[in-house]
Amino acid sequence: MIAIYPYQTQEVRDLAWACFSPSLLHAQQLADDGQNVTDCGLQLTTQRRHWLESLDRDATALVKHLATQRSHRLGIYFEHLWHFFLEQDPDIDLVAHNLPIRHEGKTLGEFDCIYFCHQRQRHFHLELAVKFFLGHRHSTTHEHASHWSEWLGPNSNDRLDRKIEHLMQRQIQLGNQPAAQQVLEKLGITALAREVEIKGYLFRSAQDALPPPYGFNPDGRLCHHVELPQLGTYLAEYDSRSTASYLMLPKRRWLSPASLGVDTALNSANLSDCSQKQLAEDSRPRLIAAIDSAGQESRRFFVTAAGWPLRNEKVSD
Repeated sequence: MIAIYPYQTQEVRDLAWACFSPSLLHAQQLADDGQNVTDCGLQLTTQRRHWLESLDRDATALVKHLATQRSHRLGIYFEHLWHFFLEQDPDIDLVAHNLPIRHEGKTLGEFDCIYFCHQRQRHFHLELAVKFFLGHRHSTTHEHASHWSEWLGPNSNDRLDRKIEHLMQRQIQLGNQPAAQQVLEKLGITALAREVEIKGYLFRSAQDALPPPYGFNPDGRLCHHVELPQLGTYLAEYDSRSTASYLMLPKRRWLSPASLGVDTALNSANLSDCSQKQLAEDSRPRLIAAIDSAGQESRRFFVTAAGWPLRNEKVSD
């Protein structure tokens, strides 16, 4: 059962999920020896919970903040939610975000966020990522953990192993570059702790339950993905668990658990027909939220076209 977020405003629900839901992967388990990288240490305190409740009563400031970013990319929306939190929190000074580092006309990278935490009396370089990976077994047999390369993005062009390598070997190491150190010195920063916060969901096949990969947070979300030909069987199994209806979620609403609101809900038959039609037009997997009798998300799953992902990309090392 996915935890119900008590907020009525979609943007506030997304803000709470982005900043305070469990990490998908533990950064310290992904790091090499001596890297000293941790998950973000900012927790949902009573003070921050009251702040979210106040925002839910009047979300004008948050909505205006989000409106300044015109990109439709989910990752940009996710980062913008974090920027709002870091700007608003009284225990934090947001020093910079999306700060590019250049050398001899070449961009070496950019800092997602640099902030000062008054509680810990330190500056932090925080790298952010939100990812949705579907399991596709190709090498794991009886191991307790699957290989990172067996977890693919919905369009199969993104892979967990590649994302981890980019995050841990390049992005979070940016502060080691001489050009970056010069910029940090101008900001008055002589020491910078490193944090990586990865949020998202893992979806393993309903027909082949791949074990989670190394570094997976047991408090994170393990969900299902199911091929279109097996959708009817899957729905018949789960309809008996108090599922009242289904929502096909647009990408902007992939973050926090869904709430019925004013959306047009689908029953099992309509969902199967709608999924078949949409996947025939565009083979990208569709994210579905199962809604219970109280109008809240009880689980979520991807529906994939038959043969996913081999029609798009060969999955191998």
